[in-house]
Amino acid sequence: MRYIFGPVFSRRLGLSLGVDLVPHKICSMDCLYCEVGPTTEKTVERAEYVPLSGVKAELDEFLAFKPELDFITFSGYGEPTLHSGLGELVRYLKENYPDYRLALLTNATLLYRDDVIEDVKGIDVVLPSLDAATQPTFEKLNRPVKGLMVDDVIAGIGRLIKECDCQTWVETLFVKGINDSPEEVEKLGEVIHALKPHKWQLNTVARPPAYGVEGLSYEELKGIADRVGYPNTEIVARGGVKRRKLPLPDLKEEIYNLVVRRPCPLEEISDALGVSPEEVERAVEELKREGRVKELLFGGEPYVKGLSG
Repeated sequence: MRYIFGPVFSRRLGLSLGVDLVPHKICSMDCLYCEVGPTTEKTVERAEYVPLSGVKAELDEFLAFKPELDFITFSGYGEPTLHSGLGELVRYLKENYPDYRLALLTNATLLYRDDVIEDVKGIDVVLPSLDAATQPTFEKLNRPVKGLMVDDVIAGIGRLIKECDCQTWVETLFVKGINDSPEEVEKLGEVIHALKPHKWQLNTVARPPAYGVEGLSYEELKGIADRVGYPNTEIVARGGVKRRKLPLPDLKEEIYNLVVRRPCPLEEISDALGVSPEEVERAVEELKREGRVKELLFGGEPYVKGLSG
């Protein structure tokens, strides 16, 4: 499969089938912490970056077996809302597969636009990012395309909450020494209280980042949550999952499709795919011998990274 991956066990969305609508790595920002790697094409131009017919064909093939899923999630290499056919794909899934809930992981940079708001109206859960409340911090951390303003991002999330009948879970990813100052946290808190999302989810650097930045401890995230005092706050953390059995060739493909999009430690691969650590280790060793993945150290822990090409 070229455009769908998983299903994987997501910390926030349960069993999720990923849909990747842009190639590596087209995005409107070049975030310091991005697990996918540096942005190769920074843009806010919407286009059919991958053929919609191909995405539909893969979804039809996979969903024909009526798999049990918590969500079909638009995510992956870059910013999903850059795809001009997002709205058409949402309508296609709702019309043909109404039993499945849809989710969108987005950096929220295009949500202030009328066409994008219309495209996301059929999505059940939207998870927009908001990492800064001031323009200098936004530019330093998220490195947006020239001319993009953090006020547009905040306005877009506001439109989403007011105009769309969806759950909105705003995620803030904290990076040590950049957006964790008392002043920035206070301003972020003011914005979150004004927006009133269904959830405010606190996260930090947990995988090898595109650039050399560090995350916060759980205690530091808890301190931020307590300081802001928003009632519907969650600190994102890993949880246990059920296990399943997969033939080795299938497991290798699922692992590759996961780690080529985001580097993961063995334990997280095991949790994400719902298979035993021993099976994951065996499959990863084969993938390493085949030259499809490599291991790298981050925070003293080995991560598996897929090699594209």
